[in-house]
Amino acid sequence: MKRIFFTFIAIFATMMTISAQAVLDLKVIQETVENEKEYFQDILNIFQNDDPLLRTEDIALVYYGHSFLPSYNAGNDSNEEALKNYVAQGDNNSIYATAKKILAYNPVSLNALFYAWRSALELNRPESESTSYVTKYLNILNMITTYGDGKSSRTPFYVINPDDQDHIIYGIFEIEDVKGRELDTETLCNIISIEPCPKFPRRLMYINVSRYLSHTAK
Repeated sequence: MKRIFFTFIAIFATMMTISAQAVLDLKVIQETVENEKEYFQDILNIFQNDDPLLRTEDIALVYYGHSFLPSYNAGNDSNEEALKNYVAQGDNNSIYATAKKILAYNPVSLNALFYAWRSALELNRPESESTSYVTKYLNILNMITTYGDGKSSRTPFYVINPDDQDHIIYGIFEIEDVKGRELDTETLCNIISIEPCPKFPRRLMYINVSRYLSHTAK
């Protein structure tokens, strides 16, 4: 994955702005998903249609809201495992088909969006299709970095799938030397030990995985 990410940095850097100004309220998101189902579906449809008027809070509702749905599986299913195997094999046809299958029930899967985009390019699919995948991918990553800066357990990056951590580490910050990962059981943050780099000049990065841990603990 790391090698593929580095081929993506030039595009990514021109489209991505990193800030940490918004406050993430998962309780409000949960209540919206559970009590305002039609509204949630409307926002999901807007996200799916790549509406340019989509707000950061709308993307947060779609991404984090997915973790409050009965269908949430935190990326642990046979299709996700198959996708990783096809990526390792470089089988673009199977990557493309499997990524699309995942997105049909998990439209916020960063792995599926990323590899759907990459395989669509390799297979010379219509430009509008690959653009749609990468737009969603970038929107989610931009949202995640808007709600946290990863500098402490008070302002971590929040993800709903452990695999999403690598999209932050390698895709956003181009971190090349990850020395270790340790879970803080009190804050439910993975503490990533890294070699400081220009885009993240610190030795520790904090990524909150509480939604995933809450789900797997059931």
